[in-house]
Amino acid sequence: MPALSKKQQRFFGIVRAIQKGEQAPTTPETAKAAADMKKTDVKKFASTKHKGLPEKKKIKEDIQKVQKISFPKMQERIRDAKERARQRKKESDQISMDSKRHGVKFYDKKGSGRIKQGKKIYD
Repeated sequence: MPALSKKQQRFFGIVRAIQKGEQAPTTPETAKAAADMKKTDVKKFASTKHKGLPEKKKIKEDIQKVQKISFPKMQERIRDAKERARQRKKESDQISMDSKRHGVKFYDKKGSGRIKQGKKIYD
């Protein structure tokens, strides 16, 4: 379980030193962490390399603000979504029809072509 930030790694470095007896507790938080956590867990956090870690982890808010949308605007969004779905279906149907009419496309050492009625037809 590696540390997620440089600050967290430094904190657990202090906690590890307290657990080993090399340093006296500097804050109540470090003393509590040294008493509560297992030495192996603290060692994993403290041994994390700094390269690529942010200085401090940014907290992302999961709660998004609810936006009020007017009814006509909502209808417009629904219409746009339905139109996009129709376009995607039309494109996939076109690809499917191409395979049915002309056969399945293939590539091999001789070249490329299509398989139609069980026979290879080269382009």
